Amino acid sequence: MNVGAFGEREVTLIADELSHAVELTLNPAVAHDARSQAYTACESFKENSPWCAQAGLLLASGAQYSPVVKHFGLQLMEHTVKYRWTQITQAEKIFIKENAMKLLYMGGWETGHLNDALARVIVEMIKREWPQQWPTLLAELSDACSRGHLQTQIVLHVFLRLVEDVATLQTLEQTQRRKDIYQALTSNMSEIFAFFMRLIELHVQEFREKTAAGDYTAAASNGRVVQVVLLTLTGFVEWVSTNHVVMNNGRLLQILCILLQDDVFQLPAAECLLQVVNRKGSTKERKPLMILFSEDAISCIHRAALDSINAVDETHYLFLKKLSQVLAGLAQQLTSLWSFASNAEAWMPVLLETMLLLTSHPSLTLAHTANSVWLAFLKHDQISKLPFVLAMVPRWLQAAAPKILKVSYPSSRVSGANDAVAYACMDYDSEQEFAIFFNRSRTEILDSFRYCMTAAPLVTWSHCERWTQSALDKVVSAPPPRIDSAHPLYLEWDALAQVLDVVLSRLLQAEPRPPVGEGLRLLARCVAVEPRAPLLLSLLLSFISALFVFLSCACSQLAGPGVGAAGAELLPRVLDKIFAALVYEGAPPDDRSSRAVKNVRRHAAGLMVKLGSKYPLLLLPVWGRLHELCRAALARPDLSAVESVTLQEALLLVSNHFCCYERQSALVAEVLGDCSARWAALSVHLQTAAGLARLLGLDAPPADDAERAAARRTLLHALTLTLGVVKRTQVPADPDKASRGGFSAGVTASGNPVWRNPCAAHVLPLFPHALALGRALHALHAPAAASLRHPAHARALLPSAAERRNLLGLPCWPDDAPPAATPIADRMQNLLHTLHDNVCQLVGAAAGSLGRELYACAGLARALSESLLAAPQQLPDHWLRRVLRAALRPLLLHCPPAHYNDVALPLLQHTAPLMLEHLSSRWEYVTGLYESGKLEEEGGSESQEVLEDMLVRHLSREYLDVLKVCLVDGGAGAAAAVADADTMEEEPAAAGRAPDHVSELGAALLADARAGPALLHTILRALTWNDSTSSLRASALALPALRCALAGGRVGAAEADGALAAVLSALRLHGQHDANQAALLALAVQTYEALRVQFPGVVAVLRAIPDVDAHDLRRLDDKLAAHPAPRNKLDKSKRDLFKKITAKLIGRNVGQLFKKEVYILNLPAMSVPPKQRPDDLPDAANLTDLFKAPT
Repeated sequence: MNVGAFGEREVTLIADELSHAVELTLNPAVAHDARSQAYTACESFKENSPWCAQAGLLLASGAQYSPVVKHFGLQLMEHTVKYRWTQITQAEKIFIKENAMKLLYMGGWETGHLNDALARVIVEMIKREWPQQWPTLLAELSDACSRGHLQTQIVLHVFLRLVEDVATLQTLEQTQRRKDIYQALTSNMSEIFAFFMRLIELHVQEFREKTAAGDYTAAASNGRVVQVVLLTLTGFVEWVSTNHVVMNNGRLLQILCILLQDDVFQLPAAECLLQVVNRKGSTKERKPLMILFSEDAISCIHRAALDSINAVDETHYLFLKKLSQVLAGLAQQLTSLWSFASNAEAWMPVLLETMLLLTSHPSLTLAHTANSVWLAFLKHDQISKLPFVLAMVPRWLQAAAPKILKVSYPSSRVSGANDAVAYACMDYDSEQEFAIFFNRSRTEILDSFRYCMTAAPLVTWSHCERWTQSALDKVVSAPPPRIDSAHPLYLEWDALAQVLDVVLSRLLQAEPRPPVGEGLRLLARCVAVEPRAPLLLSLLLSFISALFVFLSCACSQLAGPGVGAAGAELLPRVLDKIFAALVYEGAPPDDRSSRAVKNVRRHAAGLMVKLGSKYPLLLLPVWGRLHELCRAALARPDLSAVESVTLQEALLLVSNHFCCYERQSALVAEVLGDCSARWAALSVHLQTAAGLARLLGLDAPPADDAERAAARRTLLHALTLTLGVVKRTQVPADPDKASRGGFSAGVTASGNPVWRNPCAAHVLPLFPHALALGRALHALHAPAAASLRHPAHARALLPSAAERRNLLGLPCWPDDAPPAATPIADRMQNLLHTLHDNVCQLVGAAAGSLGRELYACAGLARALSESLLAAPQQLPDHWLRRVLRAALRPLLLHCPPAHYNDVALPLLQHTAPLMLEHLSSRWEYVTGLYESGKLEEEGGSESQEVLEDMLVRHLSREYLDVLKVCLVDGGAGAAAAVADADTMEEEPAAAGRAPDHVSELGAALLADARAGPALLHTILRALTWNDSTSSLRASALALPALRCALAGGRVGAAEADGALAAVLSALRLHGQHDANQAALLALAVQTYEALRVQFPGVVAVLRAIPDVDAHDLRRLDDKLAAHPAPRNKLDKSKRDLFKKITAKLIGRNVGQLFKKEVYILNLPAMSVPPKQRPDDLPDAANLTDLFKAPT
């Protein structure tokens, strides 16, 4: 190669030295320092030498150099083009361009990564010169292709890398150049696609001819060209116009489908086809893809699947996974374009057969993907009613049912079997990864069962009924002596229980509805079965729970007298069965104390709660019998506190439908029984931390002390029962029924009715005891109380193991792992956390169910401030978080406007300043951990510091949720709209538009001299906390709070400067996140606009931005003065100008911080050619013959 007049001898010497340095960097026998020096020398030369391209050319073209040295030479050339193209002379540019093309014409190298590196050099030049200053590019590339197979592969790599940078990945950041190249590609796309098609057809034909002749080496060269063409097409077909994809009557799609049956090309062909079927866009843009839905095209896919299933090896399995994704993409296209489908009876059965083949495969991954096809069809109103789809339902049910059985990831990956376990090992690297997939897969397959019940209810029910009878027969005919969670019978029953639950959840919507008599007979058989193993008995209760809906159907007027009588006769037997399980004693080797037996009893109690919640009107006629059964069970001394309280909750749920205040109140009194006396007896121990420690045994070593164990049970039972009564006792939802039932307690000042809860008169006197317990629990955290804890209980107040795993994102224990006995020392930890959680839940539940009766209690705010909300700075974050989420948030959410001043305001006057101080100190501590590097230490992912970091983040988010309720959601008026918000841990980044004003409660709080400043300062500080989620939540609250404070004259010049500075600091810290940047930019513009009128000096904050343009600041002020925006609108031009002003301030992620900037100059504008009218899609009548043409 000619290096030009740049000093050939010097460049040769430099190239030799670079070659030696590169070899040193990769030589493991050389000392680390020597390798480091060699690497530094190479990088220094790349960055600073003016002979970078010349030396790179010599290294790349020199036959004496190794492949790694050649690759470094090509990197030098690419570096010169990428970073110095605007600095080098025109002669140097021509030198690089001509020699790069010479390397291309010579065919590059046999090594693939070198050819790819050469393609990148050419692509970098294309991005800077084509099409305006390199009009002959396409002709030169075409000429190179005529010189040989290697040249053709390099040209294809050039096309692929170019479209990746311009279209698919869009790594070319200069917008104008990207548009120019995109336009040039688009205008030449017909020729480019024709070029690809010619290459495929030519080389596939030559490949087959040479293979037939036995010239396998030459055939392999043709095969590599075809594979690279398919790879390149994969980069094109996902973004070009679909008219190019289907041109020439869909010839490209025809070839792709035919190549699916060729072992050499099937995988890249499937990848290319996958990009086609996964295309997004308008219906008009995707309509041409319906050409794929013809008998011949689908038959090609079916034959390819059949051949690969019969060939059991990893290569064909990889292809099957890709093909299953193609089918899933086809299903999504078909469901959205169904109105354009034609002749479906010819190809739809073949498509369904292919889906069934993949469902029957041992691999759960294939079955899961194939299920997405079936699910998409079942959800479609028209496809789900097609006769050939309905005819496939029984076969699909038969194939899919085994996929619901739990599969355990093996401890050893050595397996010669071709089963689900073997494929799980191939697809997943760990037990946790497989468990996550399996749970998702089973959930989606169960979803398909649910939709099958809607599409074909009789067939689906018949399958489930036969499966259930078969499962029951296995227990009756040959009961296994011992059952564990890995036993095949248990796995089958577990799967069946879930199927019955999802299928019968659609029974009432099914049309036609399965015969109720059959369901009752199956339920009766379940009641008659007596499995010895507690694991099976628990699952039998699940069967009964799912089948109970037939009893509801039997009681309807449409069921008929015979069925109704059968249901009435069966209901008492079902209740007897459930209550027998409630007092189940176990069978050897499982006794009353075993975990499996306890689970049966708790399952039975929980089932009664479920029935009381879902079918109260069905249980109401048998109230007397139900009441007696509950009394008999509650009289047993061996019934645990959890079981007894759960059973009583079921009674309360049914009694809510008495719609009679007096009857419900009497039942509440009966349920509570001597609960008041027990609280009174315990109250003497709940006044101090020392008394509580003695009562619970916290001051003594762990031991099975009968007296203290009884005290713990009594306290837990009294608290749990009180909580259960508050949660389950309700006022009728129908105002007429409530009024007739005696629930009315007058009306509000605005005329709205006020209702009284039947449990209020019974539980409100118990509240002081519960709050005293909360106060004593909190007092245990005081420094002086440390001496009250025995050393064996040192961990009693720390987060539990489950909470630690949850906070750290660690995997939970496997579902089928045998539960380990809880150590005695950990029982105290569980007890304290349960007591505290129940106290907080009691306060929160009372706020929602008791309403005004609770808020009208004298001294409520003071009592809460002195108990649950006392000294939050002493509480660990995981306890304080529970107080905020479970107690304070519901209290403020449900607070009636009449009690804002005597409840909500005093609570925030007490809490807001303390939380501001506490959170500020906690974030200072976390920031110190980051600065000291303790959170980045290797192996520290489970350290105490990481745990504290996560706790502070979650605590901050919980408190900001409380502030949202206070300031913008507003008290009881918004409680119904956000009733389900307690179940959401994370909110979407952009769930909706930020509020523009505060609520009535928010205005009252911000006007308060004590609570207002603390709330506003908390929100502004939260913007700059090192947690993007907290900052995003605070950004939604900052503007309405600041506007309210401004309107009330409670913001001074210093506060105004601080507010804008806080927003800019947040932009610097969190600007790397798109959602945060968008929210903070909007907040910054509106904050500046709101403050600029009253505080002109706030502009000094913007002037302090490094290198800020004073002209842009004047333009911004002029825009704000000339066009004041509406209160809830943001002018895009103002935001863009503000973004330009703060550009150097906005934070960037680590990957962008030290990125070397690439500068590409714009070229002269191109002339835009007139748009051509695309060819019409061929008529559907011709599609049937499309795939019969020879290749």
